This record gives sequence, C-alpha cells and structure tokens, in this order.
Amino acid sequence: MDSPDGWGRRLVRWALWGLVLSLVGYAGLAATGRWTVLGELASQFRFLFGFAALASAGLFAVARHRRKAGVAILLALWGSWPEGSLFLGPGAPSIAAKAALVAAPSGDQRPASSPDSARPPFHMISCNVLRPNARYDEVFNVLLKSEPDVIGLLECSEEWRDAALRRLWPKYPYYTVASNTPDWSEHTWALMLFSKTELTSTEVLRLDFKDWELRPVLQVTLAEPLDLTITLAHPERPGRPARMRARRTALERIAASDVQGNWLVIGDLNSTSTSPLFGDLIERTGLRDSRAGFGRLPSWGFGNRLPGPIPIPLPPRPRISVAIDHALVGQGLEVLDRQTLYVPGSDHRAVSVTLR
Repeated sequence: MDSPDGWGRRLVRWALWGLVLSLVGYAGLAATGRWTVLGELASQFRFLFGFAALASAGLFAVARHRRKAGVAILLALWGSWPEGSLFLGPGAPSIAAKAALVAAPSGDQRPASSPDSARPPFHMISCNVLRPNARYDEVFNVLLKSEPDVIGLLECSEEWRDAALRRLWPKYPYYTVASNTPDWSEHTWALMLFSKTELTSTEVLRLDFKDWELRPVLQVTLAEPLDLTITLAHPERPGRPARMRARRTALERIAASDVQGNWLVIGDLNSTSTSPLFGDLIERTGLRDSRAGFGRLPSWGFGNRLPGPIPIPLPPRPRISVAIDHALVGQGLEVLDRQTLYVPGSDHRAVSVTLR
C-alpha cells in the first residue's frame, strides 16, 4: 500500500501532467479557429494565454520538470509574440522627431522637412458609444477635444443620432449614415461618420446573409486633408456559429473592396489580431495594423461575464482587456500617432489615429 507521501507525489505529478495537457489542448483548440466557434474564441486570447503558459513554466521549473517547463515556455512565446511584437518597430515619434514638428496655420502639426508638408496630417477617431449609453455630452467632449478631421460613431440609436447632429454638425457639416434597419427603431444599430471636409463619395456596403439583417459597412472617400478611402465597420460579435459566419461575411466583404490609393479600415471589428478571420483580412488586403510600435492598446474589457453561449460570470475587477477596435492602414500611409481614449459610459475605448 502506498504511503501518504507516495500518494501526494502521485497527485502532484498528475496535476502537472494535467496542466501541460491543458496548455497543449488550448493551443490545439486555437488551431481550429478558422472553422469552430470555441477555436476562434481561444485564438482571440493568445496573448493572455501566453501569461498563463509563462506562469506554468515557472511552476514546472520549481517542481524540476524541465521538459514540461520547456514546452510551457514555447507555448508562452507562441501566445505572446503576435501582440507582444507590436511594442517593436516604428511607432511614436522620437524626441528629435517631435522637436521637428511645426505648427500649421490651421493649428495642426506637421514635420518641418516632409515632402508632404504642404498638407497637414489626417486625424480620425472611431468610437463605439455603447447603444444604451446616455452620456452624450460627456462622450462628445472627449471626442472633440483633439479636433479630429473625421469622427466615426458605432452602435448609434435614434437618440445618439439626434445628439450627434446637435453637437457635431456645426463643425462637421458632411456626414453619412449606414443602418441595419430601413427606418430608425429600437432595433437600429447604425454607423455614422462626420467630416470637416467634403466627402467625395459614400457607399453603404450591404451584406448578403440569410439569418438576419446584418449591420452594413460604411465606405467613404475624401480628398482633404488627405486623399483617402475610409471603411467604417462593426461586424457581429463572437459567441455562436451564426455570429461567426456573419462576422466572416463582413470581413470578407471588406477584403473584397476594390480600393485604389490610400485606405483606412477602422471600427469595432469584434476580433483580436490573433483571430484567423482577422489574419485573413490582413492577408487579402495588404493592410497593416496601425498599433505596430505603439503597443497592444486594448480597447475592450470583459464586463460581468465571459463572451459566448455560456454566461460564465466574472468578478468586476480586475478586468481582462483585449484589442477588438482597430485601425488598419495601407502601405502608402505613415502612422504618426495611435492611441485609445476613455469614453464615458461605454465599455469600449475610442481609437485615435493620425496619418500622413
């Protein structure tokens, strides 16, 4: 008969094997993300998984299980590198570059020795206002503080439409709307885009999906202050097979856009950058993540439950944050600044991007 110490060692060994198998199982599940709902959910949280794998590696090292620690370290690198690499590369201007900025007559800033110095930079903010949020003036105070050239609003209700027209229209006289309903109603989830300068074209990309009327994609072009096509989108969230198909439909429709020249895709894409659906969008369009060099910049934190078909409750603090609000830019654009902004009453942070 085994002694109590023998049983204890056996239980520890089983627990360590269970942990390493759980880590490998998570990675295997994430590998199915292009085809399964649970796999895509797993793929969305690779960066956070990297921390769990790293902590597991430390536990294996303390227990002197070197091979298991090695496997955990490899999985930690696999999980953390895609988003961890966003801290590397070109990003925020250096002190010397900031010193070279001169004020334009309009109040904008531009590099003194740039070939494009005749044009000021382009600054846009995209904001998921959270449809039931009623803190209209507080939100607009945040959005207007930096005086962006274009403002994109997501999850607009009829009340948000009226508040936006009241606050934004005097300074942003050019605007357009894309809605999932023919008339404004309690079921409306609209996109609105406001611009200081004239929109040379506007297009509402309707999505062919049989299960329900999807939120459309809004695509506009403008000539000033930058010759640019802007795609504003808010695909469906993860959680169910139909929603995954709907999000795939929206991202594929964006990727199929025949955009010539400078292109900015911005909005709440309901995907982290490690989702295979997001990766397909990047690969097909040739766009790049504007966060490169600026860091992860998470934009959404879990509320009181995990997303998905099973409402697993979560404690109110600390919240786990991921980046699902994005700004993707074409190769001809330089990202001068990229940040997120606190939005009163919303569960999202706004995305602010400045381009040249």
